[in-house]
Amino acid sequence: MPSRNLYSFDIEGIESMILTLERIEQETYQKIEDTLTKLAEKVIEDAKRLAPIDSGDLEAALNVAEVKKMLQRIYVDFGTSPEVDDYALVQHEGFRKTKSGGVVHMSPGEKTASKGPHKGHMPGKKFLENAIKINEQLIIRELTEALRF
Repeated sequence: MPSRNLYSFDIEGIESMILTLERIEQETYQKIEDTLTKLAEKVIEDAKRLAPIDSGDLEAALNVAEVKKMLQRIYVDFGTSPEVDDYALVQHEGFRKTKSGGVVHMSPGEKTASKGPHKGHMPGKKFLENAIKINEQLIIRELTEALRF
């Protein structure tokens, strides 16, 4: 009966190739991590300029978390710290509901109005959303560049 193993081959340098690919993977992850952090910090910087101001707690609570890797996803969380999340949501959306179900619309106070416009947006509601809009093209450019080999 003839042997089923008619052909065989060896690849020299496969270990070196694997090490090189692992190095490229690590460098790419680091580049993406650095880029995501830098972009999130830029968005937060603009969000602080656009945040409504009363006592300054909202501006102080805006932060960037560490970059996280989950399966094939790399992301960074940014926004407010948990202790001001409820307040931040009301300020961001520009309204709140009362216990009786009524809606109270917020309008910028004197301190917020005194900040003046920032890159075409007025401080107040949608401060984080507008900060992302301001940086949208930069985000696309920077992430595209980070993914190039």
